[in-house]
Amino acid sequence: MRIVIIGSGPAGVTVAETLRNEGFDDEIVLFSGEDFPPYAPAVLVNYFEEGGDTIYWKGVNFCERNSLICRRGEWVEKIDISQKQIVTRKGEELSYDKLVIATGSTLYAPIPCHCTVPLEPGEHRFYNFKSMSAALQIKDKIEKHEVNSAVVVGAGFIGTEIALVLADAGITVTQVEMLDRVMPRMLDAATAAYAERIIRDRGVNLRLNTKGIEFRGRKMVEELQLENGEVLEADMFIAATGVKPNIAFLQHSGLAVNHGILVNEWMGTGALDVFAAGDVAETVDLITGRRYVHALHPNAVQQGIVVAHNILGYRHKYAGAENMNSLKHLGLPMIAVGEMHGDEE
Repeated sequence: MRIVIIGSGPAGVTVAETLRNEGFDDEIVLFSGEDFPPYAPAVLVNYFEEGGDTIYWKGVNFCERNSLICRRGEWVEKIDISQKQIVTRKGEELSYDKLVIATGSTLYAPIPCHCTVPLEPGEHRFYNFKSMSAALQIKDKIEKHEVNSAVVVGAGFIGTEIALVLADAGITVTQVEMLDRVMPRMLDAATAAYAERIIRDRGVNLRLNTKGIEFRGRKMVEELQLENGEVLEADMFIAATGVKPNIAFLQHSGLAVNHGILVNEWMGTGALDVFAAGDVAETVDLITGRRYVHALHPNAVQQGIVVAHNILGYRHKYAGAENMNSLKHLGLPMIAVGEMHGDEE
């Protein structure tokens, strides 16, 4: 039997590790679009500041230790569920008996670009902070003194951490948020006010009730047009208003997708022998019962365990995901769990 796992983030890694721990000794192929050992995106900010190997949460020799065929730096371009095979960017076809899609997500800002070049994160002064490749690109620019100013679009948990770490690196940071407070989906106004004071004290120019409507530039992004007519110029622009699952390559696959891949209580996709887990999977919220993508490390790990057990035939049901987030770099430890609005506390 051959199991193919697309994605080496927390979900994909957990599937592979759980299978080996449960005694599965057939072939496991683990694809990753980046040329790094499996790492934990949740600690990218720590890695950005401190470096070291702690980001490799399962060790740099994870693949060798678990007898995995790790295909680093290789992108999967297409899935053919009728033929039970995947196709890589190089045109290689590889069959599978069981397939796990764990391709993660990307930070984004739903703002168009009036530019003469396509707007792709990592190029043309436009970045996201959801991958090690992006973090290293940003760090390299700073170390080469090519960046003095940055605009961060979005003041959620991730956007705020990015703004703070850039300010700590000596960058002049402007952070714009279209709503009236930071982390608006998880914090009430009173709690957010504490965070806002700390963010400003740390040197971030925080602009609330400020909406960006268009990136502009010629050969690179040069400015952000605001709804009020003002223009913000910077050396670097970072999108952090939302999380977008990496599902573009599934466009003609026949899999059911909404914001993410729709999965059932066994983390199955509805296609024969195809599972999904992590930031790419649209699951049920444990508290509200509503479906959405819960892009969090603990959820990805738990989903990976469920997928591995179901591949082995255990019929393990997934109870549901938790909506949770934490901010460690504020100086004031902060955790928010659950639903912000409702009749009960």
